Amino acid sequence: MAESQSDSAPAYEKPQGIITSVVILIGIIAAAAAYLNSGWQFVILYFLGFLIGFTLFHTRYGFASVYIQMLENGNTEMLRGHMQKLIIAVTLFSLILSTNSAAFGGMPEGAVAPISTGLVVGSFLFGFGMNIGSNLAPTAMRTMKGGRTALLFTATGFLTGATLGTYHFSFWNSSLPNTEAISLAEDTPLGFFGAWLLQTVIFSLVIIGTYIYKKRKRPPALPPMPRGTNWTEILFKSWPIWVGAMVFAVLNAAVLFVMGSPWKVTAAFSLWGSKIAHEIGLDPASWGYWGTQDPTASLSASLFTNDLSVLNFGVVFGTILTMSLAGLIHFSKIPLQLAGITLLGGILMGYGATISFGANVGSYFSGLASMSLHAWIWTFMAVAGVYTAYFAGRKIPFIATK
Repeated sequence: MAESQSDSAPAYEKPQGIITSVVILIGIIAAAAAYLNSGWQFVILYFLGFLIGFTLFHTRYGFASVYIQMLENGNTEMLRGHMQKLIIAVTLFSLILSTNSAAFGGMPEGAVAPISTGLVVGSFLFGFGMNIGSNLAPTAMRTMKGGRTALLFTATGFLTGATLGTYHFSFWNSSLPNTEAISLAEDTPLGFFGAWLLQTVIFSLVIIGTYIYKKRKRPPALPPMPRGTNWTEILFKSWPIWVGAMVFAVLNAAVLFVMGSPWKVTAAFSLWGSKIAHEIGLDPASWGYWGTQDPTASLSASLFTNDLSVLNFGVVFGTILTMSLAGLIHFSKIPLQLAGITLLGGILMGYGATISFGANVGSYFSGLASMSLHAWIWTFMAVAGVYTAYFAGRKIPFIATK
């Protein structure tokens, strides 16, 4: 059977007017705060974040689900979309980084990180946690489990795990074996063109391999994405995976051009968690993460002076607004086992992402686009974590997600 979308797709509920109005009001206030604290650059970042959040809802984007789809039914469409996204992103990143192009001055820097014990252990933990508690994934947000109560447990777990990872960061990345960061473009004889060519060839070979695998397995098509009704059908018209891949790549390159560094999620959670830790009487300024990964001054400054916070506020705003327009903001009682699984998965994801310099956005998407060696190691170990959790779930009922 060919991999194609069916025309018969489930419909979203009616827009939630009151919730949507409140979300829009909060979004406008946040945009105004970004402008008053940091000027137009941060307003642009906020808008780019909004577009990312909006895009997340319109196409298939995930990490664990990509590799589980291959294993369960042989469907490689989502993996192919990832490779298309990475080809476009690494091309745009190469142009920006090699020419030192930045909209507001300064030198753009890619998501390049050291090779360390924390990288290896953390990426595995992230992949393991994402497979058992992936209710932060956009696909899950469109379902009964992900778009509602379970999402709160996953997000809470991620924030908790990121804070713990920030506290333990120096142990994993300084006390244990580690080496310097290696950029394939700047720290090897390949140069920008050679690194771009190498990665583009690898991504292209994966795409070719997925077509060969598809012909051999003849997988069923992915289930159709939900759609809107009446005027909301315009807002929620499903995008082909290749369109979503292109939009994500362009938006991340735009973030690099405007902010001077690419899209990252985990660093914002580390900041938010550390600020909460400070408010309850802890001393996050003494944690080794601060002063090495991010300036210690960020702990006492307004969140609206932190570029990654403002960017991710925009992502959250775009995602929640889209969910409310789709009628998905509902919360109800969930089984205790599901709450425990999603909380545990979120903690593992947040902790693993922090000690490994990022999650499937900062280390995988932005890291590979930045031609960083650490991103390749992160990808291999995270996929290993996904599959370990998948097979463990068949033996241990508690961590099974299906």
